[in-house]
Amino acid sequence: MNIAFFLKEPTKATETMVYVSATLKGQRLKRSTGVKVKPSQWTGTKVRQLAPESAIKNLKIENTVKILKEIEREYLLKEQPLSKEILEKEFEHKITPVNTTTARKKDVLSVFNEFIDVRKQSVSENTIKTYKTCKNHLQTFSTEMKFDMSFQNITLNFYDELLAYFIEKNFYNSTIGKYVTILKTFMNWAGERRFHNNMEFKKFLVFKDDSEKIKLTPEIVEKLRTTDFEDDYSNIVRDIFIFSSYTGLRFVDIQNMRPEDVTEDFLRLHIKKAKEMLDIPLLDIPKEIIKAHTERYGRLKIPTNQFCNREIKKLFETIGFDAKIRFVKYSGKNEITVEKNAHDYLTMHYGRVFFITNSLINGMNEEFIREITGHKDYKSFKKYVQFSREMVADSLHSAWKK
Repeated sequence: MNIAFFLKEPTKATETMVYVSATLKGQRLKRSTGVKVKPSQWTGTKVRQLAPESAIKNLKIENTVKILKEIEREYLLKEQPLSKEILEKEFEHKITPVNTTTARKKDVLSVFNEFIDVRKQSVSENTIKTYKTCKNHLQTFSTEMKFDMSFQNITLNFYDELLAYFIEKNFYNSTIGKYVTILKTFMNWAGERRFHNNMEFKKFLVFKDDSEKIKLTPEIVEKLRTTDFEDDYSNIVRDIFIFSSYTGLRFVDIQNMRPEDVTEDFLRLHIKKAKEMLDIPLLDIPKEIIKAHTERYGRLKIPTNQFCNREIKKLFETIGFDAKIRFVKYSGKNEITVEKNAHDYLTMHYGRVFFITNSLINGMNEEFIREITGHKDYKSFKKYVQFSREMVADSLHSAWKK
């Protein structure tokens, strides 16, 4: 970011306004510093020392630069892109002094909409959908409980009432934890931008439940791969799931693949969530899928995620993956037993889960797997590891036969 200053009327004999100019990726933001000075008392970057109130005026100018650099640093540390529009919103919030009365008048839900708009530039569409769902639940809570959603009311009493509300609605602890985490992220964001000075939200505890996942075996995935479903779109969905199962790619990254990303033995892709380039080695099966699709469609043909998620359940049902699965979930301390057919739980994301689990089973080094999947730490990586009981049993028998 390049920061410069200019005078509104540089030829004027009397005082004129000093403006700051911040240039970011070729786009320029211009804003008043709130400082007026005679052109003869202006050096180009600050007010001359002998000018009236020069110390106070220069402090205001320095504060303007400090705020702009703070915003730039925040986004660099978060590894999030900073656009002129985001810079403008962030600057307006930070340059305006805290006004407790105004903050109280501006309710949480209207500011939440601003939060969502700003975050659209830096997070995935699915994350934005989750933010909107969380906001809608807060709106419903406010309406049903007749709760005033103002910033000063986001207290521990509010937290207790919100938890009771979620538990009464039979929300799982993992879901409650997700929404509390989003609420805390939002409150922190709003606090940094001086919408409020209420820090009680930092005491909110986040529920954590390990989410159960379906365990796919190599045998069932191979059965899916070798089954001809006698329908073009069913076979396309099958291919995309298998492609994910042999590369570890998320659906969105497969969707964003271009022909030029493919070499003979590697994919070189910009991974949307990790915000980095990854080199992914290609096994024979994904090579075959790319070749078959390129010959028939010109590139990998990929329907929408929603369609694929619906279809993959049907495909696994067709090949007999229909055992009854029973999970025990918790809402507060209440147990909720959930029973469904195994295929009903499946989505396209299970291809990535299978890749990670099967790579570990086959003896691949965890660090190498993370180089392919883009996981930065073990905690996030571990969520994808889903050993079936057959895998665990085989490992036990193999170990004890030695």
